[in-house]
Amino acid sequence: MLRGTFALFNRALCVDFRLMRTHLFRFLFAILILFCLMMAHSSSRFIGAAGLSLFSNIIYLNFVFILMAGVSFFATAITEEKEEQTIGLLLMAGVNPISLLLGKSLPRLVSALILLSIQFPFTLLAITLGGVTFSQVLATYATLAAFLIGLANLGLVCSVVSARSRTASTLVLISLVLYFLGPVLLGWCVDGAVSARWIASNSLIARGTEAFVEKCYESSVLRQLSEILTSGFSESAWGFQFWTNLIAGLVFFLLASLFFSRFALTEVSTDPGRGLISKKRNRMFSPGRAWIQALAWKDFYFVNGGLGMAVIKFVCYGGALISLCTYINITSRSYSLREMGLTMFWTMLIVVMIEVSLISSRIFHVEVQWKTLVSTAMLPQSMAQIAYAKVFGSMLAIVPAFSYLLIGGLLGINEMRQDLGLVLAEPSFWLTCIEVLFFWHLTALLSTYIKWGALPLAFVLMWVGNMFFFFFMSMIAMSGGGGGPEVFEAIIILFTLFLSAGIVGSHILINERLVFLASQ
Repeated sequence: MLRGTFALFNRALCVDFRLMRTHLFRFLFAILILFCLMMAHSSSRFIGAAGLSLFSNIIYLNFVFILMAGVSFFATAITEEKEEQTIGLLLMAGVNPISLLLGKSLPRLVSALILLSIQFPFTLLAITLGGVTFSQVLATYATLAAFLIGLANLGLVCSVVSARSRTASTLVLISLVLYFLGPVLLGWCVDGAVSARWIASNSLIARGTEAFVEKCYESSVLRQLSEILTSGFSESAWGFQFWTNLIAGLVFFLLASLFFSRFALTEVSTDPGRGLISKKRNRMFSPGRAWIQALAWKDFYFVNGGLGMAVIKFVCYGGALISLCTYINITSRSYSLREMGLTMFWTMLIVVMIEVSLISSRIFHVEVQWKTLVSTAMLPQSMAQIAYAKVFGSMLAIVPAFSYLLIGGLLGINEMRQDLGLVLAEPSFWLTCIEVLFFWHLTALLSTYIKWGALPLAFVLMWVGNMFFFFFMSMIAMSGGGGGPEVFEAIIILFTLFLSAGIVGSHILINERLVFLASQ
């Protein structure tokens, strides 16, 4: 068993160290730590406990990177072997399932732990700046390491039970949402039921749920980090969160071992799946004849689910909105139709942004993954026309969410009309819109370069860019001749124009990249 594990472990580390993107990522992380140090040094003249500010920035930066790694890096440990159909070959070579799981997951976990541990000496600088003790540093890294181990094994079990990398990443994302928001929503539901007198406050259900929610809070890495990063922390580094996350990681690995023979050995088709598209001729799920825009028809039905998925989205979004508005109506004293419209509008605006982000991450990636770009490029159309036709077909998938968005906007139009003029006159509003558009284009561009993780990588890059921008703004504000609001508005306008030029440039880069991939 150990021979197979060490062979896979050694191969994975060698391949990882030879990749240029691995070293670029570590260099980027070092630059971010240096940037946090610069921010702490510049703010030490104005605020106390600059070391605590530096240490908090570094720790939450690590936390964000761990989340992104869980959704992309750890969730593809086994699915990439399924997609390449190499699991059977590995088993024929004498590698048993336990060795395969260890050999695929340990290199990724060790790489992440190394990246986490090499920061430890540098974060000790925060102690010299004041506000942080050595026990806080030790407790924080123990907390992050335990959460990392639990998340890595969660990604492993999701990768075992999933046939595709995208499915595994989705399962990890759903699990993280339940981990962080599940106790909050459960507590709100119980409080609402108690307020509505559906259940008694001292009933077994209420008290049991309250105890369960409290234990979930204690096992939360965010709560543990917030407690550690407060002045005067003197508790043990090996608390309830540390042990529960480690035990969860062990349980997830055992589940991955149990599910391996059931799910991982199932043959995965090398052809794109039909999803909800029915092979039978019916009006609901059958794609029927191709449209005049055949590429738009293909992407709408075979990439985004077609009419069947649109109906499911319409029903699910409607049910979720009805439940949300009903809960707010029960728990609040007054809830008018106008307020209901605003709730629908802002909720569905977030949903639309998430849907477009997911579409941008896979719109060109599916062509590269299934090796259909070469045959698509043989059509009597330019690559730009092909790309825009795919965009049009994919945008049809957001019609259900956009319909509820329009309904909410019409219900709350009187409330929104009062502030619309003021909002449109703000340069920061246009900067936000351009940033969202640039994020979608950046995601689509990255998806043509990397196999997985384009969406989280684009999110991290946008977050880093905004950090540098706001740091630059704060430096101007803290300098002696910083100027008034006109200077800040001018900088925002210039940054908006810069991002607009980046959007135009991304169109050119995506076109050139697709032409290059089609020629391979």
